[in-house]
Amino acid sequence: MTGRSPTRWAGPLLLAGALVGCGIPTGGAPDPIPTSQVPYDLASPSPTASGVPSTSALVDEPRVYLVAEDGAVVPRGRSLDAGALSDRLDQLLDELATGPTRSELTDRLSTALRPETSLVVDELSGETVTIDLGGDAEAPAGQESRRAVAQIVLTATSLPEVEEVLLTRDGQPVDAPLPSGELTSQPLSAADYEPLLLPTASPTS
Repeated sequence: MTGRSPTRWAGPLLLAGALVGCGIPTGGAPDPIPTSQVPYDLASPSPTASGVPSTSALVDEPRVYLVAEDGAVVPRGRSLDAGALSDRLDQLLDELATGPTRSELTDRLSTALRPETSLVVDELSGETVTIDLGGDAEAPAGQESRRAVAQIVLTATSLPEVEEVLLTRDGQPVDAPLPSGELTSQPLSAADYEPLLLPTASPTS
């Protein structure tokens, strides 16, 4: 709640009422206190509320990345069961493939991944995870394809044990699009897709 607090003078008013009730003279109407004599900070407006807490994911928790109305790829937190890294990755990727929750849909979040897409952890080698893309859905094109890959890479690397993602289909390396549109079959990192964390001029492109 912003503005001046309605209870700032409640203490003095209650005290005055108590004095009258006890029969002790109050000396008539109180004289206003000059601002210069008010104790430090009491004359200042109450601090404003910080507003509704953000639903964005914390940096240290597992996250799935979805697409906001302005075209930016944004994080949302997910709770995972304890277990091996491969199990946690599978669970997190399943959450991503499932798409936005009901409340996230209310917040107008969406996904560039096709509903039939499956994401399977195929191999873990050091800090690099190989994710195999499955499903019969046609791959998205243009900017949507870049957002889709960004969602996968950023989601997987939200786990601290993962630094890079290699995408395959049926065991064969996939030429994945970078934000610039350039294709690469090399492992991908979160830093590669940082430009897509910002809103785009044309969200639906």
